[in-house]
Amino acid sequence: GTTPVNLRGKPILSKTGGWCAAFFIFGNEMAERMAYFGLSVNMVAFMIYIMHRPFSTSANAVNNFLGFSQVSSVLGGFLADAYLGRYWTIAIFTTIYLIGLGGITLCATMRVFIPSQNNCDQLSLLLGNCEQAKSWQMTYLYIVLYITSFGAAGIRPCVSSFGADQFDERHKDYKTHLDRFFNFFYLSVTIGAIIAFTMVVYIQMEHGWGPAFGSLAIAMGISNVLFFMGTSLYRHRLPGGSPLTRVAQVLVAAARKRRASFSNSELIGLYEVPGKQSAIKGSGKISHTDGFRFLDKAALQLKEDGVNPSPWRLCTVTQVEEVKILIKLIPIPATTIMINLILTEFLTLSIQQAYTLNTHMGHLKLPVTCMPVFPGLSIFLLLSIYYSIFAPLTRRITGHPHGVSQLQRVGIGLVLSIFS
Repeated sequence: GTTPVNLRGKPILSKTGGWCAAFFIFGNEMAERMAYFGLSVNMVAFMIYIMHRPFSTSANAVNNFLGFSQVSSVLGGFLADAYLGRYWTIAIFTTIYLIGLGGITLCATMRVFIPSQNNCDQLSLLLGNCEQAKSWQMTYLYIVLYITSFGAAGIRPCVSSFGADQFDERHKDYKTHLDRFFNFFYLSVTIGAIIAFTMVVYIQMEHGWGPAFGSLAIAMGISNVLFFMGTSLYRHRLPGGSPLTRVAQVLVAAARKRRASFSNSELIGLYEVPGKQSAIKGSGKISHTDGFRFLDKAALQLKEDGVNPSPWRLCTVTQVEEVKILIKLIPIPATTIMINLILTEFLTLSIQQAYTLNTHMGHLKLPVTCMPVFPGLSIFLLLSIYYSIFAPLTRRITGHPHGVSQLQRVGIGLVLSIFS
């Protein structure tokens, strides 16, 4: 377990955290996802219709934007865990995010940042006869786009964990609250995406690109306000150092002592610091388990280690157990990485395919940028079916309070994705 504190690092009061704090985080996430998805799908069309870039170039630019945001998340997570804490990481990067969106809105609003639109009809656009954006105009757009991407990268690895921090691990209903929190959290993500694929697209069609991107900046501003409004209610976890460094220390220490024996006459025992708290700041201890015994050698305390051993030679049991838990989690990202890749490509590929389709439904013409709304609507449908029909039926069979476990739900989702 970990020790929750307030923003000043003092022990928390009972009135902090809980669902009241979580709802501020839901609002923040919904607005942030609205901005992220709204930018992802509309930027392809903006580059084609306004900046007069080829579709392949536009789609590639947006894919790079999405990829940079995902990869940079590692830096955001590192800063939160090692130095800043989740609250300050979110606070800083959400401000960067807003600055980037403001720059994109400026690009869509001021004519100096875009090429001339004169004599550029649909046919001229298809034939490539429209005036191309100047290199400095594209440079400006890429800069503000990547500022936005960097801002999103700092938020993504922190916000769901920060929401989970609001619940007391010692409470008897902790697991139930946590399960419900993540359900509501991803529901907020879905609602934000649906708004981006519908309302923002409508604003773009009726009022133009400036108001469309401006609405995303306003949504991000509201997101910031909601987040900071809940400051006095939040629970915090003290930064415990970089988990990547701790993992590396365990692997190096285990490799150094690979020839050491558990029956060595020089063996003192498995190393752990005294007291209830672990050597990791703000965290409790984790009991030793028998799995992955080769990693236990990193915690073998020998007489030669001395009084103040190097963390690259001797690690605590808790530190070793962290790595064991991480190894057990590897199958989950390994089996879901492809579906996440497909979902990322879907944001641009679906728009490319929509350009070749007849998007009329009777007298209604659907804009191509609203195509990604259908997966969001299907999530709403499947969630309602799951909780109203599937969960009650399976609960009677399995006895599980939610019908099936979270891992089983992941497995069912992967099977359904294969059929789709």
